[in-house]
Order: sequence, then C-alpha cells, then structure tokens
Amino acid sequence: MGFQRQAERGQLFPMLLFAVVIMLGFASLAIDVGYWRYQRGLQQNAADSAALAGAAELGYSTTLSNITAAAQADAATNGFANNGSTITVKVNNPPLSGNYTTNSQAVEVIVSVAQPVHLAVLLKKSTTVVVARAVAFLSSANRNCLFVFGTSSQSINLNGGTISMPGCGIVTNGGLLLNGGTVNASSIGYAAGASVTDGSTTFTTAMPAVSVPPVDPCGIVDGCAYLTANPPASTPCVSQPSQYTAPITISPGAYCSQVLFGGSGAITLSPGVYNFLQGATVNGGPTSMTGSGVTIYNQGTFIADPSSFTVTLSAPTTGNTAGVLFYQPASDTNQFILNGSGGGGSWSGMVYVPTGTIMVDGTPSLSLPLLVAGSITLNGSSGLSIPNSSFPLYGHPVLGE
Repeated sequence: MGFQRQAERGQLFPMLLFAVVIMLGFASLAIDVGYWRYQRGLQQNAADSAALAGAAELGYSTTLSNITAAAQADAATNGFANNGSTITVKVNNPPLSGNYTTNSQAVEVIVSVAQPVHLAVLLKKSTTVVVARAVAFLSSANRNCLFVFGTSSQSINLNGGTISMPGCGIVTNGGLLLNGGTVNASSIGYAAGASVTDGSTTFTTAMPAVSVPPVDPCGIVDGCAYLTANPPASTPCVSQPSQYTAPITISPGAYCSQVLFGGSGAITLSPGVYNFLQGATVNGGPTSMTGSGVTIYNQGTFIADPSSFTVTLSAPTTGNTAGVLFYQPASDTNQFILNGSGGGGSWSGMVYVPTGTIMVDGTPSLSLPLLVAGSITLNGSSGLSIPNSSFPLYGHPVLGE
C-alpha cells in the first residue's frame, strides 16, 4: 500500500505541470486575442480613414496609383505605413468584394498586419495576420464649392453674415468661428482636431462635422491649372494714369503698378486676361464693374470700397483660362476685400485665392460658382451665395459596407 501511494504521488507532479502549462497557454491565448482585437480596432480606424482619403482623391484623379498614394499616405499618418511585408495597405477601385464592386466612385482599403503570437511554440508560428477592411464612396450629388485651406481656428469666420449654397458643400483645413448668422450648405466639413465655436448660428441643412482635408480643385479646372503652369506675361506694361476715372473701358494686359479706379459711373473690362501686378483698388463713386470673357490675374491686395458698387463679371467659357474669373497665385497672401456695400453682385467664374483672405464687410452679397480661399470672413449683413456650381467637383466621401 505504501508503495502504491508513493507511485500515485509521483504521477501527480507531471499532471500538475501539464495543467499549469494548459492554464498558461489559455492565459497567453487570452492575452494574444485581446491584443489582436485591440490592434484590429486601430487597423479599422486606419482603414476607414484611408478609404475616405482615397475616395476624396477620386474627385480629382481617377488614376489608381494616385488613389493608392492618397490612401496609403493617410494610413501611414495613423501608424500603418505600407512596407509590403509586415504591413500591407491594399487599395482597390472599384472594390473587389461587397456592395460596391461595380461603383467606380468607391474605394476599398484592406490593411493587413502580421501581429506577434506568444504561443509560438504550441501554434508553430510566430505571427498571425490581422485584417481590417473599409469602403468609402463619393456621391456626385454632394459637391463642395467652398474650399478654405487655412489651418487656424477661424479659417471660416462668420459674424452675422449669410452663407447660402444649398446645392453644394463647404470644406476647410481649419476650424470655424461662428458668431450668429446663417449657413445653408449641403455639408460643412472641418479638420480633425480643429474647433467649432458657435454663437447661435442657424444651420439650415447640415451641421459642421469632421471631414478629410480638402484637396485643391485647381488641378481639375482647366483654366486654373493652365494659369498655375503658365502665368501671364508681366511685360510690356500698360501705360497707366495715376487713376482711372469712371466711366471708362480698359483693355487686357500687364498693369505693373497698382490699379486705382475713381470717378463716377461704370468701369468696363474688355474680354481677355488682366495681370494686376500690384493689385487694384476701387474707391469713391464708381457704380459698377462689368465685363464678359474676363480673367483677372491678381498679385496684390484687391479692394472694392465704394459706398454703392455692383459687379457683373464673367469668366471666359473657352480658351486657356476658361472658367476662371479671379486668380491669385499661391505665393500671394494678400487680401480680397469687399467693403461697405461695394463689390457685391455676380462673379461668374472661379475665384481662386488659396492663401489669401476673402473679407466681405458690410452689406455686399457675393454670388459665384466656386470659391477657393486661404480664409474667409463675413461681417455684418454681408452674404456669400453659390446658387449652382457647374464645376465637376465632388463633396465629402462617406463610408460604405
């Protein structure tokens, strides 16, 4: 009997050891599974963001390499840089599976990561692949037509004015400082991490929401892309008086000193490209500025400040600068200012001031189809209206399934 009890005690130790190993294995497995689930959550966030970035790029390029670059760059900012081995970020347009395989406006992103396995000896492998997938798509019915590239907390500053663009959206790289007024836009997007300060502003259609950063639409507006690559000649200089006295008609060309308008009556711009090398100012009594087939290439502060002044200008519909009414190069941070009741009216064409400030102060109401600015401020009862944008731009991408 004594010998049998000794033998039984001898068998207990390996059984206990085996049980401890099993318990440690389950504990390790629980740790692994928890870690994988946590990492997959991070991957899913990165995949969602990358899919949105890829879909946003679709509004400007249909080339898969460009879409892939945009999506992979976004994934990298979230900690998942594609290296082709331990981390892969695969981009498909259209998606290869799911509900959008026939939708050319949809982008699929698959983030695969080789995660470590603590039970490497038992499972006979040191890593396992964790996969996260996301799809985002664009809707041509939701286009942006106000792009603001400033990154400050008040890149869009509304002080009692009105923004009316029910058929298209707003997107900014910064935040919103809103002190009353009314915003009627199909979407209002601001940068992640930026702030929205709202002092009882009325939102008619959409509320502000975090969106992907805006992409400069200049590249897909032929006239804008042309002016970026081919600035107008700065010589010969037009012979200028100290002031152009309205009523007056002026001709296209290079205006090498600041253009000053005064007098009383109409200012008429003949068709063509105007290169204002030092900007332009309208003061005093001019009552209107009109012109058809006009492109203003501005390189200084532009101010319209008469007490009563309306604008009726339209961009060329054909030719190198088609669609562009007012272009200010990105190197120029000067302001575009409409003061008092001056400068409102119809600006029929793209107004492009990507690093400057658009300031509408007083009562002017500015109507145009597409506006790009570094920042924008509306004061008083001023207004900005984009009733119908004809430009081929897309709005905010949204996540699909």
